[in-house]
Amino acid sequence: MILATRGLGEADLLVVLLTPGQGKVRAAARHARKSRRRFPGGLSGGAVGEATVAMRGGGSSGGGLARLEAFTPVRDHGALGRDLSRFAHVAYLCELTDGLLYEPQPDPAVFSALCEAIGRTMEHGADAGTLRRYELWLLRALGLLPALDGCAVCGDELAPGPTVLFDEAHGGALCPLHGRGARRIPVEVLAAAVALLVATTEPEVDQALRSVAARPAGDRRGLRDLVLGWLRPHLRHPLRSREFFVKLGPSAPEDG
Repeated sequence: MILATRGLGEADLLVVLLTPGQGKVRAAARHARKSRRRFPGGLSGGAVGEATVAMRGGGSSGGGLARLEAFTPVRDHGALGRDLSRFAHVAYLCELTDGLLYEPQPDPAVFSALCEAIGRTMEHGADAGTLRRYELWLLRALGLLPALDGCAVCGDELAPGPTVLFDEAHGGALCPLHGRGARRIPVEVLAAAVALLVATTEPEVDQALRSVAARPAGDRRGLRDLVLGWLRPHLRHPLRSREFFVKLGPSAPEDG
C-alpha cells in the first residue's frame, strides 16, 4: 500500500509504503516520474500492489532509505481522479495511517484494515462511517482507544440514561462514582462507536455502517468530533488531507 509520495530531486520520488510483513518502509524510487515500465499506473496514495524493494541494513526497514525497484498495482485506482470525495477519503486514510504508525512495526491486521477501508471507499463511494470505523479500529490496534462500554477506572457497568460520563484523562467512560465532574456524551453517539468496532463479518459491517448513516446529523457530527479528539493528541502534525473536506463543503460525507 502506498501511503505517501514526495519529490526527491527532479526525477525521483520518496515513497512511503505500508507492508504486512515489514511495517512502514520509506523507499527511494529512482526515475519514478518518467518510468512507466517499472511503475505502470504511476505511484499514487492508496494504491495497492506488488512491490520489489531492496532493503538497506541487511533487510531491516530501520536502516535508512530502501530502494523501490518496481510497483505493479493490483487494483484500478483511476476512479479516484474523477471523484473528489473518494480522493479526499483515501488521502485522509493514508495520511492518518502514516501519521500514527512508526517504522518498523509490522502489523498485518492494520494493513488488512486499511485495505478494507480503501476498498470499501473505492467500491461503494465516500462514506463517513467507513472513516469512523477505521479510525476507531486503528486507535484500538495501537492501544490508544478510551474505554467505551465500562468504567475505565473500576470496570463496572455504566449508569443507564441518555448520557455517559466521559473523561479521556481518566481513560474514557466512567461510572457515577468515578465520573464526578466529567463531561457527558450522548449514549447514542458512544453506542455508534461500539457498533462500528464490534462488527466483524461483512453483513455486520454493512449493518453498522447503515445504522450510523441513518442517525441524525448531530449524532454523526458528535461521533466525528469525539473520535477526532481522541486522535489529535497522538498526531505529530495536523493532517493536510483534511483540507479536502473543507473544499467539499458542508455536504461532504465526512462531515456527516
